[in-house]
Amino acid sequence: MQTASDPYPLFHMINNAHTPAGDLFFGVLSGLGDGLVVALLCSLLMLFRLRLGIAALIAYLLSGLITQVIKHMFDMPRPPALLEHVHVLGSTLTSHSFPSGHATSDGVMLLVAFLLWSVKSWRSWSVGGLFVLAAIGRVYGGVHFPTDVMTGLGIGVVTMWILWRWSGSWPVERWLQSQWAWKIPGLIVAVEAAVLGLGYHMQPSTAQPLAVALPVAALMVLMHVWKERLAHEQ
Repeated sequence: MQTASDPYPLFHMINNAHTPAGDLFFGVLSGLGDGLVVALLCSLLMLFRLRLGIAALIAYLLSGLITQVIKHMFDMPRPPALLEHVHVLGSTLTSHSFPSGHATSDGVMLLVAFLLWSVKSWRSWSVGGLFVLAAIGRVYGGVHFPTDVMTGLGIGVVTMWILWRWSGSWPVERWLQSQWAWKIPGLIVAVEAAVLGLGYHMQPSTAQPLAVALPVAALMVLMHVWKERLAHEQ
């Protein structure tokens, strides 16, 4: 319970605000930071914006590696290991808290939203806001402290920004002249959607509905793109 000397006031403010509706909302939404979900979203993006999609996928992989190295360097305990009466969504985790891997992936996708559209676009703020809420959901779900989430978001955003600037030197226009520029991403999407939809265990487990909805949506998009591209080539 929060006291006057509580060293984790922000954590308790978020984690103690749980309701049945909040559990459903954050329980599903926090799954947006799951590794396979982010990889699938990046691969889908490659079908429409090849440079941005490749940069996002590499940024996701690189930022995840950075996060894992830091996690194992510090091995900070998670809230349930330090505090009592933590409201947990999904499995109770106790180690490798800092920084949040989910929030790192969310940070990548946060910047992707603003690179995909613009700072003035409501779509950027709406999609980016969803990924910020997904990161906050890791605090609401009792598996991370706010500092874990903020650090993860920062790593993701910075890594994505560096990869995006570097991607300016890539010969993407030449790649786009090949039919494999969309067929390879299409095959990657198909494989990722199959893995996600065929028994993949989401983290947190409360986000399992995403493992059904996202593969179906991804395959529908892929079929539409495949049909249009094949018709264009004929």
